[in-house]
Amino acid sequence: MAAGASEIPAKLDRAQFSETLELTALRLTPRQCSVFMKRLGAHVLRRQRVKSIFPAEDDAGTKIMVLDENISPELTELPTELREFVLGEGATVVRHTLKLGYEHLTAAEVLAKLLPAGFEVPSAFEQVGHVAHVNLRDNHGPYKHIIGEVLLDKNSPRIRSVVNKMHEISNEFRVFPMEVIAGESDLNTAVKENGAKFELDYREVYWNSRLEGEHKRILELLSPGDVIADGFAGIGPFAVPAAMRGCAVYANDLNPKSHEYLVKNVAGNKCGRNVLTYNLDGRAFVHALLGLGGDDAAATPATGDAKPAADGLPPALPLGYFSRVLMNLPASALTFLDAFVGAFDRETWKAPLPMVHCYCFSKAADPSADVIAIAEKTMGCKLPGATAHVVRDVAPQKLMLCLEFQVPDSVAWRDSDEDRAKRARVE
Repeated sequence: MAAGASEIPAKLDRAQFSETLELTALRLTPRQCSVFMKRLGAHVLRRQRVKSIFPAEDDAGTKIMVLDENISPELTELPTELREFVLGEGATVVRHTLKLGYEHLTAAEVLAKLLPAGFEVPSAFEQVGHVAHVNLRDNHGPYKHIIGEVLLDKNSPRIRSVVNKMHEISNEFRVFPMEVIAGESDLNTAVKENGAKFELDYREVYWNSRLEGEHKRILELLSPGDVIADGFAGIGPFAVPAAMRGCAVYANDLNPKSHEYLVKNVAGNKCGRNVLTYNLDGRAFVHALLGLGGDDAAATPATGDAKPAADGLPPALPLGYFSRVLMNLPASALTFLDAFVGAFDRETWKAPLPMVHCYCFSKAADPSADVIAIAEKTMGCKLPGATAHVVRDVAPQKLMLCLEFQVPDSVAWRDSDEDRAKRARVE
């Protein structure tokens, strides 16, 4: 099919990509190859699975260096100094016939020939274990299976399934509807990140490989012995490596499947003695740790093999007082911040108030000011020293940020029985 064709092929015909190129080449002695490659490296042929230097078939004592397709036998396309170098070194200009097939083309080159003119060529993808995740545009729809097959071909054997996101995330479990457009339908896979191995079912849980750097940034802030409360832990990209480094972690996720794989990954990475896991709403999780209880918290007790850090701790905090809270639910985590307002008991909380790392999105011209203002409104107070770290571009004019601040003393404490009695007398 010619480039820019609009007919949708019923199946991928790999034979149609065969072509023959007549190229300019240089006949060199073996000793010349190294210096010629250094000088002309930017002008040699660069094709997938094609060598630019190889033994001459008609003369075992010489080598053939194939030049780029746009270079003529007169070498006029080369800079003058390079042309003079080639001729001065006695290289012989020859013609070389090169037969290319489907196997010599990149995914982008194949798709550029298959898709109609003006279509974006979707050759990039996120890899999650053996799964390639693409986000195709609506106009790619009729070509999606051909696109998937090409991506599968060009990235085998490391990729065995290609999936396409059908819609944006729109449910409380942070999973998006997807379709397998090529390869295996089994999306149970495994990934390695920051020294840990994670098992997951990509259909059922949230995973984003682009966040590996952010996971590492937070891990580098931690020290052995730190205690972390991870409110939206997913399958454990923060919690598991932190526990492996000697931190104690209260790890929670509302999605039952995420919790299932969180427990599995804690066990698989042999860090269960440092982790307690929960399957709660994020707000209920915070309140459970702070002794506020409630039916939701009582209905789903923590699971894990973690041992108490010390005597004298509140029953809800057997691993110790947490010094950091992670809230990785960027679409709505800001709305959970009021869970900290009036939640700490002066009688039982015997530690500095924790730092909060709250992930969020912003489309504002000043994204940092935007998310800080939203957080302050939600908590009903100023957040002295609050900062917003840019994590990544999610879409044009949409950033993912990590809002970082310490829970303010001015709103953290809940009323004691004595405070409530005094207020009642005044009223």
